[in-house]
Amino acid sequence: MTKLYYFILLAAIFIVPKGANAHTLSLLSKYYIDDVNGSDSNNGATQKQAWKTLDKINAQTFKPGDQILFKRGGKWQGQLAPKGSGSKSDPIIFSVYGKGNLPVIAAEGKFTDAVLLKNMSHIALEFLDISNLDPAVKEQKTGPTGVRILSEDIGTIANIRLSNLYVHDINGDNKKGSKEGHGIYWDCQGPKPSNIDGLLIENCKVVRVDRNGIRGNGTFGFRNNWFPNRNLVIRGCTIEDIGGDGIVVKAFDGSVVEYNKLFHIRTRAKDNAVGIWPHSSDNTLIQFNEVAYTQNDDWSNDGQSFDIDGNCNNTIIQNNYSHDNEGGFMLVISDAINAKSKMTKNSIIRDNLSINDGNNRRRLFNFALVTDSTMISGNVFYNNTKDSVKMEMVDIEHGIPKNIVFENNIFRFEQGATAVFTKSEKQYGAVTWKKNTFNGNIIGSNKLLNVTEGKTSIKEKDMKKCPWTLLKKLNMYREL
Repeated sequence: MTKLYYFILLAAIFIVPKGANAHTLSLLSKYYIDDVNGSDSNNGATQKQAWKTLDKINAQTFKPGDQILFKRGGKWQGQLAPKGSGSKSDPIIFSVYGKGNLPVIAAEGKFTDAVLLKNMSHIALEFLDISNLDPAVKEQKTGPTGVRILSEDIGTIANIRLSNLYVHDINGDNKKGSKEGHGIYWDCQGPKPSNIDGLLIENCKVVRVDRNGIRGNGTFGFRNNWFPNRNLVIRGCTIEDIGGDGIVVKAFDGSVVEYNKLFHIRTRAKDNAVGIWPHSSDNTLIQFNEVAYTQNDDWSNDGQSFDIDGNCNNTIIQNNYSHDNEGGFMLVISDAINAKSKMTKNSIIRDNLSINDGNNRRRLFNFALVTDSTMISGNVFYNNTKDSVKMEMVDIEHGIPKNIVFENNIFRFEQGATAVFTKSEKQYGAVTWKKNTFNGNIIGSNKLLNVTEGKTSIKEKDMKKCPWTLLKKLNMYREL
């Protein structure tokens, strides 16, 4: 009886029943990578049996629950392009082990993408130092990228998490187009409609990238070919010294962009670029971000902290701290309106703090082409620059927008800053003003139509209420 019992027990452990997932019984779910002491002839199962190269990783097809762990302090030249997908309960995780600096993956211009996650679902990528700098050229003309998430001719890929990455030094072209470079980029291609459902980019640092910090493409973002990505979160990231655009939400339905810090955007591009903006996207929420020092030193169209761009519906921009952005605070615009692109509409801009925005371009708001239903409420716009600046408060061009409402906002301009209203009566006819407060150097507000008077003066304690509440929330998040 004893021998029979042990035979049955061993059979239960080692014989996999028909239809069972054999991988769940595998003892080999961690793979270690060591650039110094590893060898590709090892099995990778322990630190002493670590693999050595990116080529070894790229040759594998990983399974749910696998962990691929890079040794801290290690450096790899080349491309990480793994294969396989996890499951919702058991994602594939690319992470680190040991002590020291983040593991380095440097493409050095020899690959378009330093990290390529193609047609992979349920993937986590974390704690890596990623760059794609070709020192032999001023600008790579290949569209170089730090991390690319590619959904190509597959339908839907799902649940990708990028966290605690340091993506930096990517010298792409600063002109809009296929040659521009990216820090983190999502890319959806056909011919089969393909998209991403569930993309989290969290606590990453993106620095010194030409042209874009974080953005994606919109192959299926046109309304006559509408197969948008869904469920994007970009949270807690620092984006700094970016040649062109900071964060661009492209071809998504349902996005949250929050608690990010963007400094020194549009530092080298000569075409249009903004701190944070959605394009061809619906139901976008942008909140609790700090955007500062976006440049506009050439009197071009952009350089604002925020933009609600073409083919967008139901965008909310709230509780953000914007300061010293040379092109202004806000752009609201439509693309050409046709079967591919709807009019931008149903935009809400509320409870934001703007300090000294627009001093170089000399306008605060810009409405371009025909948009519909924009509500601007509860914001504080403050400028105390010492230089002599006359700033257009609401610039309207290339068409008359519909249904703009400014309500319960505070406008305060002092010292060398003067706010002016110089547009025509016809242009201002699109704007309704309800209970706003104008204080300080304001010229031409008597030209405004559809005005319900608010306060004529404002006390210092009222001025501080919104800024301090907002800054306290931002500081609370950082302390966590």
